[in-house]
Amino acid sequence: MPLRSATRLPCLLACGLLLAQVVMAAPSERGFPLIQTYEPTIPEATTQSFGITSDPRGVLYVANGSGVLVYDGAWWRKVPIPGDTAFEVAADPSGRIAVGGTSEVGTLAPGPDGALRYVSLLHLLPPGQRQFGQVLKLVATGHGFAFTVERGVLVWDGTRIVTVVSSPGDRPYPVLFNVGSEVYAWTREVGISRLTGTRLAPVTGGDVFRGRRVDQILPAEGGLLVSVREEGLFLLRQGKAEPFSPAGSRWTKQKRVLEGLRLPDGRWALGSILGGVLLLRPDGGVDQVIDSSVGLPDDFISGMVLDRERALWLSLNNGLARVEVASPLSVIDRRSGLQGTVYALARYRGALYAGTPAGVFRLDRDTAGGPGRARAVPGLPTAVWSLLPVDGDLLVGTAFGVFQWDGVHSRLIPGTEEGTTFALARSRKDPERVWVGMDEDVLSLRRTGTEWRFEGKVLDEPIETRSIVEDERGGVWLGTQSKGIHGLEVPAGWPATGSPRRRRVRGSEACASLSWIDRRIVAACGNKALRLDAEKGELVADADLASLGGHGAFEKLAEDGAGNVWMSTAPPSLAVRSGPGWAREPRSLVEIAAREVSVLQVEPDGVVWLATDKGLFRYETTAPGKETALPAPLLAHGTAGGRTLFFGAAPGASPQSVELPPYLRRLRIEFAPLSFRAGLRYQTRLDPIDVDWSGPSPEPFTELTRLPPGDYTFHVRTLGPNQELARETAWSFRVRPSWYQTPWAFVLWFALAIAAVGGYAQLRSRALRQRAARLEARVAEQTVELRRTVEDLRHAHAGLAAANARLEELSLRDDLTGIANRRHLQQMLAEEWSRAERLGEPIAFALLDLDHFKLLNDTRGHREGDQSLQAVAHFLAESELRTGGLVARYGGEEFAVLLPHSDLGTALQTAEHLRDGLENLALPHPAAPLGRITASFGVAATIPVPGQRPEMLVEAADLALYRAKSEGRNLVRAGVEGSLSSREAEART
Repeated sequence: MPLRSATRLPCLLACGLLLAQVVMAAPSERGFPLIQTYEPTIPEATTQSFGITSDPRGVLYVANGSGVLVYDGAWWRKVPIPGDTAFEVAADPSGRIAVGGTSEVGTLAPGPDGALRYVSLLHLLPPGQRQFGQVLKLVATGHGFAFTVERGVLVWDGTRIVTVVSSPGDRPYPVLFNVGSEVYAWTREVGISRLTGTRLAPVTGGDVFRGRRVDQILPAEGGLLVSVREEGLFLLRQGKAEPFSPAGSRWTKQKRVLEGLRLPDGRWALGSILGGVLLLRPDGGVDQVIDSSVGLPDDFISGMVLDRERALWLSLNNGLARVEVASPLSVIDRRSGLQGTVYALARYRGALYAGTPAGVFRLDRDTAGGPGRARAVPGLPTAVWSLLPVDGDLLVGTAFGVFQWDGVHSRLIPGTEEGTTFALARSRKDPERVWVGMDEDVLSLRRTGTEWRFEGKVLDEPIETRSIVEDERGGVWLGTQSKGIHGLEVPAGWPATGSPRRRRVRGSEACASLSWIDRRIVAACGNKALRLDAEKGELVADADLASLGGHGAFEKLAEDGAGNVWMSTAPPSLAVRSGPGWAREPRSLVEIAAREVSVLQVEPDGVVWLATDKGLFRYETTAPGKETALPAPLLAHGTAGGRTLFFGAAPGASPQSVELPPYLRRLRIEFAPLSFRAGLRYQTRLDPIDVDWSGPSPEPFTELTRLPPGDYTFHVRTLGPNQELARETAWSFRVRPSWYQTPWAFVLWFALAIAAVGGYAQLRSRALRQRAARLEARVAEQTVELRRTVEDLRHAHAGLAAANARLEELSLRDDLTGIANRRHLQQMLAEEWSRAERLGEPIAFALLDLDHFKLLNDTRGHREGDQSLQAVAHFLAESELRTGGLVARYGGEEFAVLLPHSDLGTALQTAEHLRDGLENLALPHPAAPLGRITASFGVAATIPVPGQRPEMLVEAADLALYRAKSEGRNLVRAGVEGSLSSREAEART
């Protein structure tokens, strides 16, 4: 059952991990990489892109069918080019951007206002060479750019364009490649050459590729990695070409490589036309294949580039994607074959097993460059809630009992079939015993020979145990769904020596589960972690645990081998070990945009599994390192009055100090993070107006209005999801005063003011005397009229107040039955819920539905049906006047009863009393089984906690009503808010 806790999925702390050891590992249980697809917000942008690059700042440039698209992490902008379509785009280390289109090549440069614009280089070619067709390839050189067209290779060195290679114009055309800081070329006549200045120099051994089709050249240790079409991969070193990576070669021959680059960890990324991306390890092993089967929008890779977080951006035949190739996170979900939400995880005989409503799934390790696959285990039941490996067996807790599985055969353990098993825990004191937490009971199993057998009931009470922890003295502690923490003292020799003694931990009602953290038992209590004092049987605040609280509600805690604590907040978070406690601010795993975390499992090899409503996430904690610092934000766009542009963030163009017109109505400043990680916010400050930084905001802009004259400096900085602060960026400007605020204007105004004051004083004095006389007469005349008007208004107001009160009363009453309507019920539910949450008191809610009521209307008519509804309403209202509850007509033949100050037991008694009373009314219903009107009741109760909504209580009662009707009608059934709701919803499905 999902637990209560709260897709964009970029790299989780990827910049803080050294992943070389991870990606070099043998086949693993790694899942699908985290992939984010992007759609430019520019309406005229096409879905097809032809290339992508990044300037030294981290701004992306995309060659698109509508021109060049520019993305800085917050804003999309477009730079049009002649002919519209940009086929190639490249950046050099100085920040220059070159663009190739159809018979068009040029650069992007800042215009007079600082915004990017296209500058054509076509005039540098002789008129007869300007119709060269599509630019096929564009690469940066040491001093400019080189581009391939159908007729050869051209080089622009910053001042002129030189033809380096002439081609006959038929396929295959020459191809250019950036290899580190050098440019290599392949031609069918020469093979592989290196570009030196404006000429090509043959590479030793490169002639072996003459007449063969080279699709890609990438750097390799001591040489070059060469992809040859229909042949595969080769390493060219010391003049010799040797076949490389049989598995990678098979893939490249089938998929046809078009793009490639070397990743910082030593892997190669090869982009293809037919098969997405291949990640190849330095030893030639296939690390992973990323294609449309794992989430890419398209398998045609037209371009790729790395951003500063080492994520791989792909321009596709259909869209753009960002792939976390260096992330410690991967996900296993339906694409892997996993069905349903994971409620339990266990490592059994070296393999990971997951329990879901659909059954038990084994995670098979990746052996062929793909993600791990989840395969259903045959012979085991569905509705699995808990798993426990015990020596050579796997105990499987289900909704149908506990099963013992030896890897081949399974058997139901007799005596466990009466309830749903939510928790299994092996005894620390007696390894031959296993504690079983169920919805109705707590059991004990004991191993006899090779079989596990039912030993006895330790507790016979419906507390719905969700976690079991045994302390060092042998005491058993139970974490429940909604009834707090319970302890059991099991006497030695039980069950022959007497019944266990139970004690409830006071003040633990909001605590959901128990875990061993730092050699102490810790309870997850809302947004706090409290230590369980096993001797006193009470929860105590622990100074070392204080930093785990106050960062969001959580129901699960888990400690890894380094002493870090993982918390099931939304999103999940990680408290890093620091001294005797943990760091004050935990790291938020914003990349896991999940609302619920049902399982946290830490493994000895440093892998942490997080089962969420978004899938099963695998996180590798090995080899921690430094995080990449956030860059200073970019001032992307500045406009005044919605029109005048003051800066446009072109490469190399910093915003200049400007003088703005007086009392400018609106100054809009847009900024960008130059980062693509999730959860970024911004803080701004305007000197000298602001004393401190503004509160963090996700909005990447600010608007300043009506600034008085003066000198100002605008500051902005980026704030990361884990409170990382970037260096600030500043821009100074001046608002000039109006002409009438200048010094000479003040002198003139002063002289005019003196003259005006004298003349005005004389005229005003005479006018005031005349006006005073007229006013005195008029005041006397209208005083009488005012008194009369005031009296009329007083009578009218009294009548209106009475009418309003009557109207309010009618709006809260049901027209047919005369009792409260649904609107009145919702008002009272919200008020009582708030009061119960504030005082920590219980609140209950019941829904009842008249059984087979439609048959009454169909057989006896709606008039008799209405009379029956009125009789039922009168009975319910009279009954609940004594309890202080509220009865309302919920809709049709449904009624609701709100019971403040009532726990579930009290509410069930009240509902049973009402059900029995309705049956004894003996309202005739010939079409019903009993010949009289009966009702089915669904009852739910809870003690509200912050973050819950009253609708969850109504939903739980509704689902309990559904159970009452489905189990025969004329029944009262209970539900538990939250967990019951989810469970019944799943049962319906």
